[in-house]
Amino acid sequence: MAETTVQLVFPGQVVRGSGALDRLGENCKSQGTKALVIGGKTALSKTKEKIKESLERTGVEAAGFVWYGGECCLENINMLADQASSCQADMIIAVGGGKALDTGKAAGAVCRLPVITVPTIAATCAAVTPLTVLYNQAGQFTDNLFFLQCPACVIIDTAVILDAPVVWLEAGLGDTLAKMYELRTAASAMEATSLTIAAVMNGQICYEIISLFGNAAREAVARQEGTAAFAAAVDAIILSAGMSSIFGGTDLRNAAAHAFYNGFTKIPATHATAHGLIVGYGNLCLLALEGRSDEELLAEIELAQRCGIPVTLSQIAELTSEEIQLGAEAAVKTAAMKCMPFAVTAEMVINAINRVDNMAENNKNV
Repeated sequence: MAETTVQLVFPGQVVRGSGALDRLGENCKSQGTKALVIGGKTALSKTKEKIKESLERTGVEAAGFVWYGGECCLENINMLADQASSCQADMIIAVGGGKALDTGKAAGAVCRLPVITVPTIAATCAAVTPLTVLYNQAGQFTDNLFFLQCPACVIIDTAVILDAPVVWLEAGLGDTLAKMYELRTAASAMEATSLTIAAVMNGQICYEIISLFGNAAREAVARQEGTAAFAAAVDAIILSAGMSSIFGGTDLRNAAAHAFYNGFTKIPATHATAHGLIVGYGNLCLLALEGRSDEELLAEIELAQRCGIPVTLSQIAELTSEEIQLGAEAAVKTAAMKCMPFAVTAEMVINAINRVDNMAENNKNV
């Protein structure tokens, strides 16, 4: 087959470590002199003073600190892009979790400004990737938006991330394990290339790091101790997972685990549970859909338990049979489910849920 031309984009700079936020200003200075800072309410309250100090030291003006709106939807994206344009900002600094970062990246794309991301939790790889997961104002998944650029700089302050509740790290572990489970099955139906192999192998790297350090990272958060295990988990969640996403491109990114999450956002009762925790449970349902052995499924259930990931649907939300049917039907219609190497029906999703739940419940009694 003839060689095809591809365009890969990567973050311009990555600064990772305790106190990395102090380096924000010097990395923003190359982008201009005025920044609009957007983010989550909690994220901004925790970082505002440090951001102001770092920007002031390098002569970069903070044009404003603005809440991102609470949902990564077109209305908030356009509102923030208008604000950035109105204040003549040279850049957008996006601060917070995945939805805040994704909203900032999308707003930057609309008004053609570089974006600097500052993740305050390690729950997704959103800080480094050239895409945004889009929702409607009700919090239901609608689409993925893909961009021609990654963030110009990523500031990963592990001291800030360490201070976040452990549930966000657990969500990151679940979301990141999907890079192995999903890409392995999706790639099995694709022609192997250097890029698909790189995507899958980065997913395997994520899996190995989390297998080794996931539980120890959770314990480090409980002790508020910035250990090497904690740093390794953060690297897997944000950097290694991000590389999998970048190498995978638009064709090799998700499969049934994210399809499960996307579909079940149709159920309001699930909205209180973090994205990565639902994806983490979806990983187990993916394995059941593949017909993996009881031994393998049990081993992955035990890994999920060590990482604080739900292993039964009831740990996400108590749903009626009608709600489960609705979620399953929505899941099989998503683009992510089309990445599975075989057709998946709502009945198959429900059977997978039942198998995982039964095995997890039985395992509690062993």
